[in-house]
Amino acid sequence: MKKITTFMLILLSLLLFINALPAVAKDDHNQVSFIVKASGQAVYQSITTVQSDELYHEILKAKFTSVKDLPFSNNYVLFVENGLVRILIADNTGQLFDVQQKKKLRIKPQTAHLITEHFKTLEADHFGKILTWDEATKILPKYTSFKITDLETGFSFNAQRRAGSKHADVQPLTHQDTKVMKAIYGGKWSWNRRAIVVHVNNQVLAASMHGMPHGKGALANGFPGHFCIHFKGSTTHRLKNTDLSHQVMAHKAAGQLDQFTKQLSAEEVIELFLIAVHQKETDILSLIYQGDVHSIPIDNIVAIRKMDKRHQPVKEKPLIYQIPVTYRYQAKDGPIVVETFLFTVMRKSPTDEWKLVHVPFH
Repeated sequence: MKKITTFMLILLSLLLFINALPAVAKDDHNQVSFIVKASGQAVYQSITTVQSDELYHEILKAKFTSVKDLPFSNNYVLFVENGLVRILIADNTGQLFDVQQKKKLRIKPQTAHLITEHFKTLEADHFGKILTWDEATKILPKYTSFKITDLETGFSFNAQRRAGSKHADVQPLTHQDTKVMKAIYGGKWSWNRRAIVVHVNNQVLAASMHGMPHGKGALANGFPGHFCIHFKGSTTHRLKNTDLSHQVMAHKAAGQLDQFTKQLSAEEVIELFLIAVHQKETDILSLIYQGDVHSIPIDNIVAIRKMDKRHQPVKEKPLIYQIPVTYRYQAKDGPIVVETFLFTVMRKSPTDEWKLVHVPFH
């Protein structure tokens, strides 16, 4: 079976939008749609469509240059040309790229600025505001009820904060809310982290939740315990450390995934690789691994996690870092295996971000 490309994943996730286009959009070739999504695979998306002959024809007739690498982006431009749907991505300066052909379009600076303004409005509606835990806990005191929206599925449910001093211990409000939450996790409770936004007191906050009932619960909701919500800087109750998997999801919920991964240390990049493989986060892998993300068989790996066994770095220099890491994983229909792999992480200069070079499973 052929590997599914990034472009195909984006195209498949946009099919729902295409089917929902106004009837005129399929015949009138002067409409351009702007789309914001938390990931290339997300079903939930924010959309605005503008009707502009000038914008449409400039994009359609733009000359282009080939590029080696495409920028990471949550922003997509979609329009119809001769009955066919074309999909472009836009970087944070409004420059457009053809994903399938790996080409950059040459557009006017004022057009790029216009595109940026459209996306700023959409991003403000789609993502949450990133607040520290100290700020969020004041907005979300104990016994506050609020709404949660999952940024992958778009499903929403109501919940209440019941406890928690380092992060929020939360319960779904009703049996129906519990059903929706379980549906977000595909009908099976999971420790996997998800990017969410919290709607409370006319504010929308970026956060991360897991989906595993644990501990005690007090509401008559069919949820056997509580689950946890983390914000920027939240820590675990037991170890009092920030949890990298929660932190990356909270920043994803704010539309800041790219910025967050760029400031990680070499060891954190390696840890995030294992998190991304476990949670099947292709977008995160594309940000931290310089090889072909689709060569990593993430769909075949049921679970993977880093072991506590410590190793000394083999090489630790400003531009290269090598360290053996021991992890436990299980492939589909396979036994649990413990392995140690020598990860290599490199960067172009002391101020650039770290990128994985050698990883297992590829």
